[in-house]
Amino acid sequence: MTESQLREPGRLAYLGLLAASAAGTLSSNIMNAPLHIIKEDFGATESQAVLAVSAFTIAMVIFVPFMGWLCDRFGPVRIVILGLSIMVLAQLAAGLAANLETIVALRGVQGMACAVMPPGVQRGLAVLWPSKGAAAMAAWASAIAVGQALGPPVGGLITEAWGWRSVFFVQSAVCLVIVCLVALTVPRVSGREAPIHGVGMAILMLTMGACVLAVTLIGQRADPVTEAIVAIIASVGLGIYLFLATRHPERLLEPRSLWEKRFIRGTANAGTAMFIMGVCLVALPLYLGDLQLSAGPVGLIMFTMALSMVLSGQSVGRLTKRYSPRIVVEVGLLLLILAPLGLGMWTAAEHASLSVLVTVLVILLVVIGAGINAGQSVAAFGISRSSAARNSMAFGIHNTIRFMGLATGYAWAALIVPLGLPLLLYGGAAAVALVALVIVIIGGPVEPREADA
Repeated sequence: MTESQLREPGRLAYLGLLAASAAGTLSSNIMNAPLHIIKEDFGATESQAVLAVSAFTIAMVIFVPFMGWLCDRFGPVRIVILGLSIMVLAQLAAGLAANLETIVALRGVQGMACAVMPPGVQRGLAVLWPSKGAAAMAAWASAIAVGQALGPPVGGLITEAWGWRSVFFVQSAVCLVIVCLVALTVPRVSGREAPIHGVGMAILMLTMGACVLAVTLIGQRADPVTEAIVAIIASVGLGIYLFLATRHPERLLEPRSLWEKRFIRGTANAGTAMFIMGVCLVALPLYLGDLQLSAGPVGLIMFTMALSMVLSGQSVGRLTKRYSPRIVVEVGLLLLILAPLGLGMWTAAEHASLSVLVTVLVILLVVIGAGINAGQSVAAFGISRSSAARNSMAFGIHNTIRFMGLATGYAWAALIVPLGLPLLLYGGAAAVALVALVIVIIGGPVEPREADA
């Protein structure tokens, strides 16, 4: 079936694809709430425990560009079904893991499988429901936010009831239900000839993998020689890719097309938001676990940040229309400077009342969630209106850098948490937001385009 011959499927198929995106996001953070318990069960350090979380994101960074090409070549629905099927098996195996190293490896497999969701679901929605247009993309973004919101509390409550291994078993069952729903209700979309420079794509994947591995190794305190080797691989790989992309722009993304204010700002904003999210997602559960809070309350506390991301979406949209995307993103970045600084000062202080401690944490997480939503929403808006967006690979590179921001946040937390310096931990997050704000301010207004009208 070609794209032009497709009729719009029913509501069940629409919800099935959206559920696939939510399940992918849920898989990425559902183990964060019981992270402290997993660490203690395996006698691991904080850095090793964080690696079990970041392995998922590392794999996504590496495979997102390639999965985008697979969706073009073989059809997005088929690749989404394949990714969900792998998720079922990898989650089930993680629940049976005998050591932390096995969990880390299986989390990498889960991340590779989840890398099909952004390009697969986005293209599937656009092709199968063309009349929905921007509404379909808004629904896709909401599905991601729902997964982010449900992950910590669901993981915490399941751990409270049946233990942390059941988190993986339940998620495996959820993915199984969704893969059946997608397979039975969503029509297949035929693939198309998608020219690709095989060597260039392999070099790009190697380069992205080496970049995210380099920052992860810093967080894991690897030996300097290993870090230097990985950094050299990343640098050489980037140089080779830029050379090949310049020579073969029809099969690889022309690098100069990314040198545009909209693309640079949008990518910087999204990467910053994901970095701060990554710091909070792993550092706060470990901090709350040290206060002897169980996984259930920890998950509910973390839920407030993701819930704020969901609920602030409409407000961000209204403010963007009333004022301008630039003003909204500047305010969002300002929130991401001030709230992490407050988080650092608050967690560094001694507190006699646990209820007061938690109340202020929740308030700060709500502010951070609103700032993250503003950064990501405006980033998506800007990227969609950039000249680079004419090439779908630009979206892949944008998403790759987003996930690299998340992985870098994990690495920063792994590096600083064991030092017991919360002001440095969250102050570093605020500094990244400050850099992004400077990028937005000094660049001046973007050039208007006909599409903006």
